[in-house]
Amino acid sequence: MTEQMINLEPKPMVNHLQELYSLVKNTILFASISAIGWSIVSPQLLTDWVNLFNIADNIDQLSIYSPFNWIEVKWSFSIMMGIITAFPLFSVMLYRFSKPGLYPNELFPVKIILIANSLLLPCSIFLIWAWGVPYMVKYANGLSQIENISAEYDLFEIVNLALGLTLMATISFILTTSLILSRIIGEVDGIYTWLRPRIIIISFGLFIIMIPSVFEGLRITLAFVIIYASDLFARSIPLTGNMN
Repeated sequence: MTEQMINLEPKPMVNHLQELYSLVKNTILFASISAIGWSIVSPQLLTDWVNLFNIADNIDQLSIYSPFNWIEVKWSFSIMMGIITAFPLFSVMLYRFSKPGLYPNELFPVKIILIANSLLLPCSIFLIWAWGVPYMVKYANGLSQIENISAEYDLFEIVNLALGLTLMATISFILTTSLILSRIIGEVDGIYTWLRPRIIIISFGLFIIMIPSVFEGLRITLAFVIIYASDLFARSIPLTGNMN
């Protein structure tokens, strides 16, 4: 009986901070190792991806105007894929970290949200690279055709476009998940009211800083639209009140 009472006693804040530090450290470590693994196969993957483009049946229209751009493309792609690869592991570790502090009626929705994001994010990224960007390039090629003039396409900018869309999708998923989880965990005791503006401000800063130059001039507009849509979606989900 004594042991059970001891086990039910709340842990000191230091222990929670150590667990949170371990969660972040392990996630970063796994993402770094994954990025190194992706860097090994990224040249071949990007080459195969370029072959998905059908630009007037002439692949020679794709060019890289600076060799250093290819190095940047390779590592940007590898780092982004490493982060996405680590996302399911981060979701599992986050659930284990938060589980002891959740009410019984909160366990299931939190688990469903984290599982859904772990599946939907990779699927969304696959659709962006396998279908979305090749279709956009093909559509843009049809609009820009001029008689007797052949267009050259900068492969670096095309990959930057794909990376930018990938980044926006990743931040959107993380933003939406954070807002929903903060509602589930803290809507009754006021934690959600405190967290929501801070999550939005951090996400807005990430959009402005990290979106590639190919979206120059649209950063603020895209940030506002995506953040508003994510917040609207998070607030529209009906939630059951916390148990007292």
